Amino acid sequence: MTSFLYDKQTFGSPAAFQAVALTAANGHNERWLQERIFELPALLPMVEMFGHGESFVPLCRELPLRYGSSSVFLDILGVSVTGRLVLVECKLWRNPESRREVIAQLFEYASLLSEWTYSDLEARLKKARGLTGENPIFAAVRTVHPELDEAAFVDSVNRSLERGDFLCVIAGDGIRSDLQSLRRLLTAQGGLLSQLALVEIRTYRDADGRTLLVPSVPLHTEVVQREVLVRQGGMPLERTTLLDEARPTQISASQPRAVSTAKLENRAFWDKFIEQAKFDHPDQPPPRHGGNNFVRLDLPGPVQGLVAYRAQPYTAGLFVKFLGADGRAALEALIEDQAALEQEVGQPMRFEINDGQDGERVAGSLGVQFEAQGDAAARDAEQLAWLLRTSNALVNALRIRLGGTHT
Repeated sequence: MTSFLYDKQTFGSPAAFQAVALTAANGHNERWLQERIFELPALLPMVEMFGHGESFVPLCRELPLRYGSSSVFLDILGVSVTGRLVLVECKLWRNPESRREVIAQLFEYASLLSEWTYSDLEARLKKARGLTGENPIFAAVRTVHPELDEAAFVDSVNRSLERGDFLCVIAGDGIRSDLQSLRRLLTAQGGLLSQLALVEIRTYRDADGRTLLVPSVPLHTEVVQREVLVRQGGMPLERTTLLDEARPTQISASQPRAVSTAKLENRAFWDKFIEQAKFDHPDQPPPRHGGNNFVRLDLPGPVQGLVAYRAQPYTAGLFVKFLGADGRAALEALIEDQAALEQEVGQPMRFEINDGQDGERVAGSLGVQFEAQGDAAARDAEQLAWLLRTSNALVNALRIRLGGTHT
């Protein structure tokens, strides 16, 4: 395939760029790709891979991570403006062995990083890169995002480390279908590699030796079939099934188009919510996409975070899950303070304590719901206004109560 550079300077004879392979023979190996991504961070299309609000600021190449008596090396470590660490591995796909190894390598690196604190990370970066000064991680990000608040950013990076909440990227010269299938499996199951994205860096060269780099996120359309199960007096529970649109025997020819349209509309709604969300609490990080028709907001304390969701066509809501023994204590304290909590938020609260087999892990939850009226456009506007207003009020009320809780 040939690409052309066509502008006023080349109007008469546009420059033709021919696709070239990343090989040692032409000087384009994995290290070369690693260096280009580190010096040109925009090569990673973060919004396309992980959603609105994410970015990439490179921090270190070949970061040493201890493993037993030796070290392994992460190709690139970076961080997003949201405070989530970004782990990048560069692989060329001539060797099928590398396709199998890269997943295991990323899992190993994420596991090792999740044992670090912010101070550990700062010390390792100072040693690996010779960084100096106070809080060099924040200093690097502030050069790109000067409006960033230092305390909130450090808290977010700490949460990323504590929870293993990393944005993981495999960058290569081509993405094979077997790796796509594995990525889908990891995303569906959750865990350290649940936020895994793939990016192809296609390389072209013209007759003058100039190189054109074109990043591309491989798309594999999925239909998300979601059922919302509501227990009487309980929180909504979601059961999700991923269907491959490429298999027409599973669904009718008209269904994928309708579901895909709904998914795009949901995405547009939550993009608008993320863009307009403003929080009075200065330490509150921005919301981020969690999946089809919901977003996540980080909170301190023994909780899984705040989830804002819509159950089409009328219901919108917010809920928080409480984790472990500390979560049960925090939830019981909130129940005792229910009247004051409801007055601050301006909404009736629904609490649930989990006494089942899973009670030791998920102690229970609290939630609020809203029923919109009118046609689709009016419902969307009502839901958006309610979610913006209520999420801010709930964040304020919960942060002051959970902020001192040990996590």
